[in-house]
Amino acid sequence: MSMNFAREQSLLRQRLQAAGSPAAAARLQQEVGGDTTFLGADGDAVRAAAADLAAAHPQMGRAQMTAFVRKLWDSRIHELRAVGIELLASRAELLEPADLGFLEQLLRDAGADVLAARLAGDVLGPLVARNKKLWRDLRRLANASHLALRLAAVRACRLPLLHDAAAFERFEELSTPLFAEADAALQAAIDELLAAAASVHGDAVQALAARHGRKLPAPRGAKAKESGPVKGTAKAAAAADRASPPKKAGSRARAVVPAPGRRQTGKKT
Repeated sequence: MSMNFAREQSLLRQRLQAAGSPAAAARLQQEVGGDTTFLGADGDAVRAAAADLAAAHPQMGRAQMTAFVRKLWDSRIHELRAVGIELLASRAELLEPADLGFLEQLLRDAGADVLAARLAGDVLGPLVARNKKLWRDLRRLANASHLALRLAAVRACRLPLLHDAAAFERFEELSTPLFAEADAALQAAIDELLAAAASVHGDAVQALAARHGRKLPAPRGAKAKESGPVKGTAKAAAAADRASPPKKAGSRARAVVPAPGRRQTGKKT
């Protein structure tokens, strides 16, 4: 089913305008500046609008999705841009290496760091994780004169590092020149990434941090071994799961109950 881009954009704007706060819009306008318009809607409202849009168009393909995101982006309305990024993040598996240039354009023009961070970590990151050849493009972004691109290069490394035990060497090559930069946001992004990656690359992370005068907490439990290949991503994924926040109270695994009259075999359920 094809989308009427103009209609969908108009409905999104009406919805987010109604959910917005003039006071919040004025505050964001002052903080971010530029020629972006703010409606004052919060993150929950944006995510709900994006989820409803995706549910209404389950057959949306790559070309239609990227074209619609461009339409939202060109509006220069912060909340509509945020909906576009949420849409990309929810269907990041549709993107291909050829879309890197498109994502780079969005990063250059994002304005608000919250948009750039989401775009780098949850859209560009999955793309790099699926296409290792894009690491060379991340290195190019890390050397760019535009700070937003250097930040994006670091943030995009998170998912690949958590799911690929062989990725740390590439990250080390990318990040080493960045440790010398004075920008506080960039250094904070590096520290956050090192802390997250310690669950998978414990000893290597600690060594890199020590070389650059950074102190990180020791990873919990046994440190991941760096020697030898890892089959698939099971080891990295398991380590990442261990590092994840505990499940909320009340979350229970479903018990396997034998059917009435069936004799139990003694196997563990």
